[in-house]
Amino acid sequence: MEGEKSQTETDPTPSPTGNGDPIHRQSLTRPRDDRNPEAARCVDGDEHDQYDGDLEDGNAGNGDNAVDTGIQKPKKPSALQKVITKLGLDVPTLLMMFKGSIPPTIGIVIYQSNAVASYFGSFGYLVPIITVFGLAVLPRGKFMMSLVLNVLLIGLGAALSMLALWSAIQARYNTTPAGVDPRLPGYNSSQSAVCGVWLFASIWLSNTLRAKLPSFNLPVIIFSILLNVATTYGAVLTSLEAAEVFIQQLVTAMLAALAIALGVNLLVVPVSSRQVLTRELGACVSLLRKTVSLQKAYLVRLESDDMFSMASRTETQLSNWDKAAKRNKPKLTKEARAAKALHESVAKLKEMAGKLHADAPFAKRDIAWGKLDAKDLSKIISLYRNLYIPVLGMTTITDIFKRISERRGWVVDDSMPPEVLAEKEIEKRVWNSVMRQMRDPFEILSEAIDQGLEHAVICLEIVPRPKPRPGKDVEAQAGKLQPGDPGFAQAIDRKIKAFNLRRGELLRAWVGEREAALQEERIDNPGYKYSAARLERDQVQFYILLFMENLMHTAGIAVHELTAFADSKVEDGTMKKSRLILPGFRRLKKWFIGIVSNEDSSAEQSPDLMEGTPNIIYFGDGYNRKKDPEHLPPATAWQRFGQLLRSLSKFFGSEESAFGFRAACATMTIGIVAFLESSQRFFVEQRLVWAMIMVAIGMTMTAGQSFFGFLCRVGGTVIAMCTSLVIWYMVAERTPGAIVFIWLFTFIDMYFFIKYPRFIPAIMIMIVTQILIVGYELQVMKVGREASERSGQPYYPTYQLAPYRLACVAGGSLVAFLWTIFPSPLTDRTWLRRDLSATLYLVANYFSIVNSTLQSQLDHTEGDSSDPASPAHQLLKLRHKIYGKVMLLLPSLSQHSYWEKWEPTVGGKYPREAYDEIILRSTRIMGYLTLMAYTLTHPVRLHPGKPADGDKKEDCVAGETPEEGGTSSRVPPSRAGSTVPHHERAWIDALADVFDSLSPTNHTILSTLTLLSNSLLSGQSLPPFLPLPRPYEMTRRLMRLGQQHHHHHRRHVSVPGSLPDYDSESSSDTGLPRIKILNTETGADDERDVLERMRSGAGSAAGSYINTHDLLDPRNMEQPGYAEFAALQVCSTLVCDDLERLVKAVSGLVGVVDFSFRVSGAGSSSGSGSATSMSEAGREKGKGKVD
Repeated sequence: MEGEKSQTETDPTPSPTGNGDPIHRQSLTRPRDDRNPEAARCVDGDEHDQYDGDLEDGNAGNGDNAVDTGIQKPKKPSALQKVITKLGLDVPTLLMMFKGSIPPTIGIVIYQSNAVASYFGSFGYLVPIITVFGLAVLPRGKFMMSLVLNVLLIGLGAALSMLALWSAIQARYNTTPAGVDPRLPGYNSSQSAVCGVWLFASIWLSNTLRAKLPSFNLPVIIFSILLNVATTYGAVLTSLEAAEVFIQQLVTAMLAALAIALGVNLLVVPVSSRQVLTRELGACVSLLRKTVSLQKAYLVRLESDDMFSMASRTETQLSNWDKAAKRNKPKLTKEARAAKALHESVAKLKEMAGKLHADAPFAKRDIAWGKLDAKDLSKIISLYRNLYIPVLGMTTITDIFKRISERRGWVVDDSMPPEVLAEKEIEKRVWNSVMRQMRDPFEILSEAIDQGLEHAVICLEIVPRPKPRPGKDVEAQAGKLQPGDPGFAQAIDRKIKAFNLRRGELLRAWVGEREAALQEERIDNPGYKYSAARLERDQVQFYILLFMENLMHTAGIAVHELTAFADSKVEDGTMKKSRLILPGFRRLKKWFIGIVSNEDSSAEQSPDLMEGTPNIIYFGDGYNRKKDPEHLPPATAWQRFGQLLRSLSKFFGSEESAFGFRAACATMTIGIVAFLESSQRFFVEQRLVWAMIMVAIGMTMTAGQSFFGFLCRVGGTVIAMCTSLVIWYMVAERTPGAIVFIWLFTFIDMYFFIKYPRFIPAIMIMIVTQILIVGYELQVMKVGREASERSGQPYYPTYQLAPYRLACVAGGSLVAFLWTIFPSPLTDRTWLRRDLSATLYLVANYFSIVNSTLQSQLDHTEGDSSDPASPAHQLLKLRHKIYGKVMLLLPSLSQHSYWEKWEPTVGGKYPREAYDEIILRSTRIMGYLTLMAYTLTHPVRLHPGKPADGDKKEDCVAGETPEEGGTSSRVPPSRAGSTVPHHERAWIDALADVFDSLSPTNHTILSTLTLLSNSLLSGQSLPPFLPLPRPYEMTRRLMRLGQQHHHHHRRHVSVPGSLPDYDSESSSDTGLPRIKILNTETGADDERDVLERMRSGAGSAAGSYINTHDLLDPRNMEQPGYAEFAALQVCSTLVCDDLERLVKAVSGLVGVVDFSFRVSGAGSSSGSGSATSMSEAGREKGKGKVD
């Protein structure tokens, strides 16, 4: 894709710049690396080799490219090669290590010039130090953003420092007694006090900004270094001229360091953000191909194994294996190995999806010499996501079987009654037959996906075209189309068409097996009746089959669209030559707004959103900013002025301001030594300014991170002290040797900088400490001892200076740690709980948007998603926005979950298992909701026939015309409305007639998620009764509605399509009274209003020829919307199961409002008939004696 040829690596965890780790490299030669999370290969060890297959050469599923058995096997690697592979010392890593070690080395080398040494004087050591904070190893897009912020903060710091020194010198002049020359050296209390005030205020405000906007992390550290040096040394300056020279030298040294970092970033192994995204896309494609291969291997095992027992047994074994793997390395069964490989691949695929989302904005705004512009990159990512989601959706089959086995008690065969075991065997036989029938279609689809992905990435130059392997008959392969060749997309389309022609085989196999099972039941039991429970069970099986078939068809269409886009870029000449690509003004504007604001702009109601449409659209409160429960929106000028005052008060009372205040107090704890007469000389001689700088580097908001950082910084400084002694004395204190060795040790340090991003602050301090110690000695040797001591700092030999530096760093880190936990710490455990609450709230919002999307499609009100004023466009925009926020929160959850382990537990044990359970369930629910949203916005027509009028030619499979009607074609989101012919919407309209009247589970899911979020945030107990939705509740109600329709029909009291009375259903299946669903916005009974509208005929589609009691009839499966309805039912069931476990986990943390009690020995209980029993601890605590 790029004209530049280099290799990069990325990591999704937040970095000092707030946008990913500072190191972005993607391994190409050795992608298998445990410490490299985006490695293209995700299975380690020989136990998974049977699943690697042809994927090792990128040709899985391609029989033509299969490995020849006659090729000689490669030799076993040597011990050195094994060590290199284990350490991950591939070429990209070595290049990044070299690139990171160059800037500080250049800073040291140029100081050996007489001109440079005479200009900078004693500030020469700052140049190599600031180059470390410049992070030249960042990709170009991120580096340029960091560079702009660094220069901006340095300029602001220079102006502020000059203002502080000018005011301090004026204070000295105004307070010097008459007759005494103020230019004479000496202590002045007023001057020191003014410098201290400026320092405190500057550190407070800058660190508040740092806490509020993570992208300012490193720039604020550089800003703090400048202010610390300027104000502490400014307390002894006696003239304004000296202050100007001092600030000029200080700022010039910092800007020179950033210039060196800029040159290295652009000229030494240049890496663009577009290259990073390209490597990530290549890794994503490789992982996706591997996942499809592993999924195929797993489905083959389901053809004969017991999928119900295997699902639960595999999870238990894997859990025990994870705990004991480091001790005795237990062997895994075949099914456990297959499931483990599949789970690892899926986990890394999800991780890479988060990286794509985080790095895409930087790649789009990067200045590059390439072929694909920002819109092309967006389209590629969108098309990849369209394929990635259904492939991951197919992996949920393991979860589905596990939930079925748990719900029906089929986990352990030994404890099951004979009749239950017989029922399970019948179900197993049915699914084994279905899976055998699925093998051939999935084989065709997996080949199409694998070859389509390879063809697309080769055409788009994401990966290079593979070279012929040794031993291959090149002449025999010459006449065959290979991925990347013109016309290869047609071959893929033929495979997709062949797959589409196999549609219906799964359902026919299922019908045959169900009929055979039914006949067997009737032979064994002549009086057998087809019960309602059996009918519901069959309906669930039918849904699962439609769910899998729908995902397979959607994946096939996504492959076609991806290959068609790749071919279009080749045909229109985009891929012929490179060109200069510049970001547009709109993207730069969004980048600037994103830097200065910690949240995206909200889709607020405004007149311009309504322009271009004749309809009046009312948007709900979810589109607006969060309301203030204590104040109404300001209406007058005076109220708006008061709102501004409240904003200032809120700013200074925020947690970010509190962090800034702590940082200022920590800085002044050491800085006060420089402003007192008795200790000012001691501060300068012992170089305590570096202890203040360690405070700026080491201050964090949470206690766990601070304690972890304190240990890492002290440990890193100890190592740096030892290596500095080695560097200086090994070369007999010679300058050339010292420079070479300081480069060598910096080169080694960069390995840990790249491979272990969690230790980046400690590694940076190691490098800085080495430069401070060795660089100071080189400075003395260059300018002489007398010139070095002019600043008031006496000369110390290296063996004495190194321990002093260690004491400074340790003291500064200790002060930073103490002020993090004093007077009251903000723990990572508290932060984790808040992030979990925010995640649950975002998931609730996402579900509400999905529900609104479904409702708008049923009501024909969604409009065209390409129209910015349409509800469909607004829903799409908000869905992407919330999804992005969740993706940014997930790394934060992982980080705080790690750092909380370093916090000392004072009091009771921390419920780590409960929080891990909440993280797991929240992530799963978000995944299922994403699949639901994808199903709604990417429907598939499963019945043959002419495309709708709104179809375009490219919506059909390549090689077919719209008149021929492809067996499967994507329906654009806008076609769900009026563009679909009326006769094709009969089933959807019939469902819309009864959808609202069924009290669907969306109300309870949304309410429960919101309640759990608020309860987790505030710590308030949950209510004893939560209306948790039951799996397949909507299906059950539809079946009951059909039974009532037939019952009323027999009594001749019903009208076709009529609905039951509101009070006709006295209770739910749980025996609890019906819960009144109150609309929180209008205060009206939502369900009663819906029923009244339905009885009056409002909302029904005239001319619907499908009766409501026939909605679930399998004969309707070819109707548009039926397959999507089945997929939504399967996904909502998975959401319900995880939601139930989520409620249990949260209730275990916050408790339940339950005042029931039990009298021991009385055999009865009293109190509120709570649905939630008290815990054993609560019972023991409340136990009493009744006389």
